[in-house]
Amino acid sequence: MLTGMIPMLICADVQASIKFYSDVVGLDVADRMDDVGKSGWAMMQKNGVKLMLASPHYFPDAPKVQDRYFQAQYYFYSDDLEAMREQVLAAGYEPTGIVEQPHGMREFEMPDPDGHLLVFGQPIDKH
Repeated sequence: MLTGMIPMLICADVQASIKFYSDVVGLDVADRMDDVGKSGWAMMQKNGVKLMLASPHYFPDAPKVQDRYFQAQYYFYSDDLEAMREQVLAAGYEPTGIVEQPHGMREFEMPDPDGHLLVFGQPIDKH
């Protein structure tokens, strides 16, 4: 039986991605192996949110499509979307504005340093 899922992002520079996901998104380093692949591997987490970061050479021949690794969106739930967006802006990144979606969520988007699309959302009724 399934008990959970942890996305693993392929990153050109795992060390830079650790800094991004720590400083901008607010995740903590739970585990890391800096000597794996080209630039390492890490497990990031906070409050039940988990994310793995891996060097392209951690996997053989990691493909890029339109200069990005694996096409997907990564959805982060937030209990204070405005504060999350302000944290991203303060770190020097340019997310989209917050948009109320027809599926009942308020969201903003941004790419991470490797072009992975990050979506941050909060239920409209929790605002």
